[in-house]
Amino acid sequence: MYAGTTCHNNYDKRTIIDYVNVQFYAYDKGTSVSEFLDYFGKQSSNYNGGKVLASFISDGSGGLAPDNGFFTACSRLKSEGILHGIFVWSADDSKGLGFKYALLAISH
Repeated sequence: MYAGTTCHNNYDKRTIIDYVNVQFYAYDKGTSVSEFLDYFGKQSSNYNGGKVLASFISDGSGGLAPDNGFFTACSRLKSEGILHGIFVWSADDSKGLGFKYALLAISH
């Protein structure tokens, strides 16, 4: 069991922990849309009652990169009513890219 899952399960989810950053950008670089959706589903079930955030790393060095289908995956999650938000890592990289992907995330 993940430490985060233990923490999440031991607190009143209505008042303490409501959004969960699973750090999907820590998964292998080159993750596909279908793999990302599978990971999202599995992690969502680990955090029953928590709102799991989709996430990416601005420089594309891990997980499902913004240019390789991340926003396609987010559109699917949104159409299913389970996109609770998007976590962008990191602010420094994002700024260096003119906040290109952060602005795309806002539109989702």
